[in-house]
Amino acid sequence: MVTINTADDLLRALRENPEWKEAVRREILTEELVSLPARFDRFAARTEQFIDEQRQFNEGQRQFNEGQRQFNEGQRQFNEGQRQFNTTVEGFMARTDQRFARMEGDISEMKDSHAIGKTVRDAEGIAHDMGYKFVRTLSISDLLAMVTSNDTIDLETGELRSFRLADLVIEAADGDGATHYIAMEVSYTADGRDTGRAMRNAGFLTRFTGHPAHPAVASIRNDREIQSLIDSGQVYWYELEDRTPRPGA
Repeated sequence: MVTINTADDLLRALRENPEWKEAVRREILTEELVSLPARFDRFAARTEQFIDEQRQFNEGQRQFNEGQRQFNEGQRQFNEGQRQFNTTVEGFMARTDQRFARMEGDISEMKDSHAIGKTVRDAEGIAHDMGYKFVRTLSISDLLAMVTSNDTIDLETGELRSFRLADLVIEAADGDGATHYIAMEVSYTADGRDTGRAMRNAGFLTRFTGHPAHPAVASIRNDREIQSLIDSGQVYWYELEDRTPRPGA
């Protein structure tokens, strides 16, 4: 039988009898404090699990960030490649547009040159169609002589140059033998620029010679903007024959 006289005897007895020690603990401590070690163990286990999960999450995040970095680098390289491709395409398109513009200009010039040649060859017929007798076609030298023998101080150099380079100027005579001039501009498609030059040149001819002059255009077709001038008789239209091959013809 265990005899307990002092506190030391009690402590020794509790150490020697764990079940006594546990019974005393339950008697002295509250249920919460009694269960605290077990709860702490569970908390520690959960904490370790959380730390492990966080470590795994961090590793996943690191891998994701690395993947994102590689994607961004790939995207940057793609964007740079796309920019270079776009620059190349833009340069190619610009050069192509320039080539087509030159080709269109060359074709238009060839068409206009052909139209001018045909019109000059039919100068006599044009004068006849307009009700006059053909006398001659004026050369650049003839037109330059008109300019140099008249006071042109109020006229611009560009206008005078354009006048002496007129596509066709015909000297003709009416039924009474009076002199008339025909100032003609020739284009594949006549527009306001052509009628404007023809009317201006006709005005210069009258100013320089004192004789009436008539503006005219020769073309295959006309811009809608000048049709009213032709319909009203302010500008004569000499229609050229269109011999351009058509698809299926």
